[in-house]
Amino acid sequence: MGERSPKKPIDCLECRLISGIGSIGVGLYLYYQSLQRKRFDRYTIKIISAGAVLVGLARLLNMEILKTPRSQR
Repeated sequence: MGERSPKKPIDCLECRLISGIGSIGVGLYLYYQSLQRKRFDRYTIKIISAGAVLVGLARLLNMEILKTPRSQR
């Protein structure tokens, strides 16, 4: 871990695990629910569930896409 400073919050492993697994869980639940819907609703819910799973994976992998650009810090 790095030094703590008021401008740079530390993104701890526990926080990433909880939010990443939670987001993946929401995505899987939405996918399961989409199987019981009509055609248009099914595709819409599947797209939303895929987005939730992708955000969860990005959070678990600590990808740069979720971080604030350096110019805005």
